[in-house]
Amino acid sequence: MSEPTISIIFPNANGGNEPLACLSSIARLNYPKTKLEVIVVDNHSADGSPLLIKRKYPHVKLILNSVNLGFAKAVNLGIAQAKGEYIFIGNDDLMFENNSLQILVRYLVNHPRVGLIGGKIFSKDQHAKLSTAGFMMNRWTGHIYSAPNPELVKSPDWLQGCALLTSRKALTQAGLLDPGFSLIYFEDYDLALRIKKSGLQIVYLPQAIFWHGVTKTMNKNLPEKYYQWYKNKFRFVLKNLPWVNVLSIFLIQFLLIVPLRLFLGDGRFIPLLKGAWWNLQHLDETFIARKHLC
Repeated sequence: MSEPTISIIFPNANGGNEPLACLSSIARLNYPKTKLEVIVVDNHSADGSPLLIKRKYPHVKLILNSVNLGFAKAVNLGIAQAKGEYIFIGNDDLMFENNSLQILVRYLVNHPRVGLIGGKIFSKDQHAKLSTAGFMMNRWTGHIYSAPNPELVKSPDWLQGCALLTSRKALTQAGLLDPGFSLIYFEDYDLALRIKKSGLQIVYLPQAIFWHGVTKTMNKNLPEKYYQWYKNKFRFVLKNLPWVNVLSIFLIQFLLIVPLRLFLGDGRFIPLLKGAWWNLQHLDETFIARKHLC
């Protein structure tokens, strides 16, 4: 097989040494270096990491933002400047197994009906601990859980946005990441759903292996992490699901989950309410986005 050109894109936001480790693993990939392009989109880091990247990896295309645009907007900026036939979307705290990209690319090239593919992701801190093998959502309760059978090739609802391979064709048909999912969370599920609606498939391929920091950056501020999660989850539901599922999920959330969070006092009650309030304030924008999907 003649290897296609690949653009690897990941945002960085005060990632410290994490993006350097990611770039180091990219340098060890079993893939022709002449067919690889690496783009780092820096979201206004103040920790000196962009300078470290520039010094150690001068071949990397570095896009510097004057503000933190969030994950979706940053990746879209990278895609706009990418030259590869295929696009790999990653996180700054991702580590590639040496053969991971080669495995994903070969599968995607040999299966033209596949629009989005990802691999088995382990915890970066505990290399033997499985982090994700794709995710599923119960459309009646809104419950999100790991897809079963991590050793099998399968088609989950969506794949985690820290390690995704897609093609320009798929992005042309489905569109780029939706910047309405501000900062982080659910832009990957939204993309997967749109790719499926365009007639292409989502595939989880366990032979391709990665290691991920698993929300290391967001865990530094748990109230913000929970707020972003609920805000974008509610927006995803309102934008994408049939009205009967929207009604079911919100009834369960506010009749059962909200009182439970208040009782448990686990720090999620206020972020959940803030996420709901944000969506009430932006209903018009969400309904416009929903209408465009119909």
